[in-house]
Amino acid sequence: MMPVDKIVWNLAELIMKYRMLGRTGLRVSLASLGSGGPSQLGQNTGVAEPEAHRLVQTALDMGINLIDTATGYGQSEEILGRALKTVDRDRYYLATKTRPTKNNRILSASDLTQRVETSLKRLQLETIDIFQFHGVLPDEYDAVRDSLVSTAQKFKAQGKIRFIGITEMYFQDGEHQVLQRAVKDNLFDTVMVGYNLLNQTAEKTVFPLCDAHNVGVLIMIAVRRALSQAEALEKTIADLKKKNTIPRDALPDKNSLGWLVKDGVESVTAAAYKFAAAPKAVSTVITGTSKLSHLRSNVDAILGSPLATEDMARLNDIFGHISESLGN
Repeated sequence: MMPVDKIVWNLAELIMKYRMLGRTGLRVSLASLGSGGPSQLGQNTGVAEPEAHRLVQTALDMGINLIDTATGYGQSEEILGRALKTVDRDRYYLATKTRPTKNNRILSASDLTQRVETSLKRLQLETIDIFQFHGVLPDEYDAVRDSLVSTAQKFKAQGKIRFIGITEMYFQDGEHQVLQRAVKDNLFDTVMVGYNLLNQTAEKTVFPLCDAHNVGVLIMIAVRRALSQAEALEKTIADLKKKNTIPRDALPDKNSLGWLVKDGVESVTAAAYKFAAAPKAVSTVITGTSKLSHLRSNVDAILGSPLATEDMARLNDIFGHISESLGN
């Protein structure tokens, strides 16, 4: 007889949606679990570690099979290592990342080696599925490409990592300069890009390149504060109007995106997750939270019916030209 946990997992896989992560060949859940953001698995909000373990297990039970973390997310790697210790390794893919600098200088090969070994130890793994250079700035990219990628390729040959990725410093690179260069160089298997309904630039710049080079796309900043907190959204919209970035009559000052909440779209946050998951180039949308209720509602939004075609068109008409890093 099949164990109960296997039955739960199999049923969840029937509900979850999966997409290919570019040329990696990994079939990843459309919703993935992040351990960063404002919460960092509850580290910043007073959540006890057993509750974080429960969140991870719930995510797995929902069919999520990609978990993203980083060396800089407090103790997230250690927490995940303990939470996943007894979980079958074939049930999940683990992505971690590190900033390519130390004391404002690009890491040496030995520094990077130490960080990879530390991540493996913290995560209690023999292999990291996706190792990413994290938050690479435009003036750092050449050095990362020229001096560190070869070291990461050695880790790949040794079986310590499976695939190499890169993430941008979204709030300082709203036009995605780094990721455009990275995809063209064809050295990275995945990119993590900031993409949301307030900044849709990646649709024109990053996504077509990723399609052409078969690079997997992980979405971050799908929601954050501006699309989950009414006051933050009102301020963002007011600022855009003040700068004449959007017409003053484009949206109401209050409840500016309330027109999206209809026909099964339960909130602006849900609409934002649906928007982020819509492009075919997107492999997975990262949702970071420490609350089970938020996890469930966010996953439901991603998996549910898409936004109406006319609503997507209106969002594009209002925000499609913006390259400013919005969302936080």
